[in-house]
Amino acid sequence: MDRDRLREYLAARVPTGGDIVIHRLERTGGGASRETWLVDAEWSEHGTRVVHPLIIRRDPTASVLESDRKTEFGVLCAAGKIGIPVPQMYWLEEDPRWLDRPFMVMQRLPGMAPPVVVPPSESEATRRALAEQFVAHLARVHQADWPKLDLDFLAAPASGHDAARAQLAWWEREYHRQKLEERPALAAALQWLASHLPETGEIVLVHADYRAGNFLHDGDHITAILDWEMAHLGDPMEDLAWAVLKFYRTGDLCQGLLPHDEMVAAYARAGGKPVNLERLFFYEVLGAVKMAVICLTGVRSFAEGRTCETVNALVGLMVPRLEADLIEKLEI
Repeated sequence: MDRDRLREYLAARVPTGGDIVIHRLERTGGGASRETWLVDAEWSEHGTRVVHPLIIRRDPTASVLESDRKTEFGVLCAAGKIGIPVPQMYWLEEDPRWLDRPFMVMQRLPGMAPPVVVPPSESEATRRALAEQFVAHLARVHQADWPKLDLDFLAAPASGHDAARAQLAWWEREYHRQKLEERPALAAALQWLASHLPETGEIVLVHADYRAGNFLHDGDHITAILDWEMAHLGDPMEDLAWAVLKFYRTGDLCQGLLPHDEMVAAYARAGGKPVNLERLFFYEVLGAVKMAVICLTGVRSFAEGRTCETVNALVGLMVPRLEADLIEKLEI
């Protein structure tokens, strides 16, 4: 990212800011769907020089996940209105003349993200505290009165089978679009899902990537819930299933926080939507398929030369592990 062009962009956005100085411009790891840049930018406010810690999320040339930046920006704005710890959103820029590709600028909050799950080195007390907040924030997302949050850009499925059908259709379409070879276990899982669509009577805001790697924490306090680019309206069991997905376990701890049944019970105690184990199982199966398809998307991007980032190739090594889980779950 070009420092001078970024300074010009900020000057255009902050016309009263005076001389803008970029003290820090550093790309950070993570952000598999978009580039994440750490920025410290200084400008004048009411005669005083202020340093603003920012995050810039820029579209990549290719990634493991193709998603809509407008969705992420809009849902982050809405999440802040219901008490979820999220960054303040500043600007969504779709004109590539500034930084070559579309991007968004937001507040940088304190804290660090777990590498994938909360590591075993954390104390039991810290894990329990993080787990309590993790499920409480998820329950709050699911209890949100989403029609009042300016989320009209998210298409609401009807009650009944529609929520499950819509998600299955999306990931089945992506599977056929991204695969480089036939994957019999994934094909069998998709057939099982099609014949076991559950009904839901209530549609909620779904984060759709709710896991430890997508929150920031400072000690035993969650400071931010991030990465809302797959958010949609659907079944609350979809989020809960992702939170307890076997792929994101260390030992028997989901997300490195709690065992499966304890995580489900904690969500219920926190005021989440009523837990339905049949629907939960369906979305755990769909979650394994979804994770495999995300990996295949990265592999295809790398194989077609649209990205040279090796992480997109290496995620393909995770697919057999997900297929093994599906074979065990469905006894296929």
